[in-house]
Amino acid sequence: MERLKEILDRAGVPRYRLARRAGISPATLIVWERDGVAPKRRETYERLARVLGVDPQELLELARNTKGVSDA
Repeated sequence: MERLKEILDRAGVPRYRLARRAGISPATLIVWERDGVAPKRRETYERLARVLGVDPQELLELARNTKGVSDA
């Protein structure tokens, strides 16, 4: 999950603040980064991508390489 860490670090904002801005729990973000357990809902990636200023597809691809995303 090195790429995810790079994206999050580049934002220059604490993880809990990024999560709040994206409307997700800090635990969701931290567990994805630390344990590789990606969020299940597509809208989570869209909201997080908006906050991070990245393409949602990039986050979806990262999730597909871990334990995450469904098409729901």
